[in-house]
Amino acid sequence: MYTRLSTYTDRPTKTATVLAAIMLTLLAVNPALTHGENHINLLLCAALCLSPAVLLLPATRILIPRIDIPLAILGLTVIATPLLFHPQTVRWSTMLFTCAYCVYFMMLARVLKASHLDGPRLMRLIKGITYAFFVVLVIQQMCLLLGLPVFMPGQEYQIATKLNSLTSEPSHTSVTLCMLMFAFTQTQRLSDTSLTLLASLRQDWMLWGAWAWTIFSTCNASAFVLAPLAFVPFITKANLWKWCAAAAIAVTAVALIPKDLTYNVERIRNFTTAMVTLDTEQMEEADASMASRIVPTVWGARRLSPDGSLMTGHGVDADLRDIDDLPFWDFKYKSLAGHLSLLYNYGLISAIAFWAAIAFATLSRRNWWSIISFAFALQLSADYNMQLVWMIMAFAYTLKTKIYPACRQIETKSVSLS
Repeated sequence: MYTRLSTYTDRPTKTATVLAAIMLTLLAVNPALTHGENHINLLLCAALCLSPAVLLLPATRILIPRIDIPLAILGLTVIATPLLFHPQTVRWSTMLFTCAYCVYFMMLARVLKASHLDGPRLMRLIKGITYAFFVVLVIQQMCLLLGLPVFMPGQEYQIATKLNSLTSEPSHTSVTLCMLMFAFTQTQRLSDTSLTLLASLRQDWMLWGAWAWTIFSTCNASAFVLAPLAFVPFITKANLWKWCAAAAIAVTAVALIPKDLTYNVERIRNFTTAMVTLDTEQMEEADASMASRIVPTVWGARRLSPDGSLMTGHGVDADLRDIDDLPFWDFKYKSLAGHLSLLYNYGLISAIAFWAAIAFATLSRRNWWSIISFAFALQLSADYNMQLVWMIMAFAYTLKTKIYPACRQIETKSVSLS
């Protein structure tokens, strides 16, 4: 998996451990204080540009083919394809931003290889980030309730249930913390295969409380959909029937909840019913916000054709130009081509390279939980320049390379792919 470029020692370093923690944290947070135009995270931008400096550490001077090759191909094609085939669409800021993410991930992979980042350290890091989200959110809520200027406001802060904490909007906070808790509970279970959910709740009740308050008090549907990820590592063959029964009861309860009693539950229920029909207009009518995450992929698929454009794409941000606007509440929300955005804009080679990078970064034969991380990252890959997808890839890669190999595989009593 790794190829040496020098004769330096492979011994992990404390500096690499600190750098790994910093690089992971920078992907997990997007505080309003660092926002530039269009809510761009200027702190992360600076980190993307400076990331090659980690090569000053001798232990990081290695090749990691399964990460380097697909990301290098992605970066090269993102630049070459528009220049050669769609020069009128060239936008260097967009193209180089994608390349910067690729380089940052390559550097993170090297730093992780050279670091001491083990299970206990990763769990402490996740706790620290979660508590920071919780503290900032509580301060924001208190400011709003007391009529004071909101501390680090995001895109929406008119009411206490629409605050952003350390991201740009509530849904991003939910996605981030649900991925972090999924990584935390995986590490817990791999470290102690006998640990149960109740034991974890008792052992880390402050963390669970801060996590639950932060994602659910922001009142967005993403929290209700993604929160169950935190419980997946506790599913075993012995208790599978209990989880299935609990899931059946939860689904039944959701179906029986009176309309308008729980706003977000009603949103999920209406949209799920509409999505089964595959009718994009019904999905938009059911919930424009959720439709904005799924309908664009359908439109992107309809726009694709098996001609030369499938290989060369249509140009930088071509989907913003070609795909119809998506009705979003009381204004027009500019749409992407969904999960086919990279394919539509840059062509098949770029898309395959990115999807391969996601697969190599997340999937592991050591543990079936990695499939969930892969699906999670792939679902968000529509916007390949969005911080969230790279954050998910980064924590999944940390689990794959630092946690799974160091811990015993879950015993045969755990749920397996077979």
